[in-house]
Amino acid sequence: MAQARKELSASNAETKTGGTTESEGPKRARRKYASRKDGAERLRQAADKRLNEISEQLADLLKRKALEGDLASAKTLIALAAAKKPIPEPVKKEDEPSYADKLAKEPKWVGEPEGLDLRYGDGSPF
Repeated sequence: MAQARKELSASNAETKTGGTTESEGPKRARRKYASRKDGAERLRQAADKRLNEISEQLADLLKRKALEGDLASAKTLIALAAAKKPIPEPVKKEDEPSYADKLAKEPKWVGEPEGLDLRYGDGSPF
């Protein structure tokens, strides 16, 4: 009987996996963001950053070329100026009081309530 148990436990040990089920490679840090940006989006962001750094110089260059008579530079400068309007200041809404605040501002009730019978079945109020 002991021999059968020993053989059974040995056959089970062969089918069991090791202590870890992950690969042997180094563990990677989890990403902070849910989705990974594709290469084109990363390129757009990098170009936007570089363009932001030299935007004044590019505008001056386009202006100088337009004043020299370069029609393409003049059209580009006009198109860029007309393309995007400045972001308007957000309009602040006046805070409307909540329903509880409105009820709190109501005058206090004076006297007995109208139309309510607060007496019990025997006619007494208590």
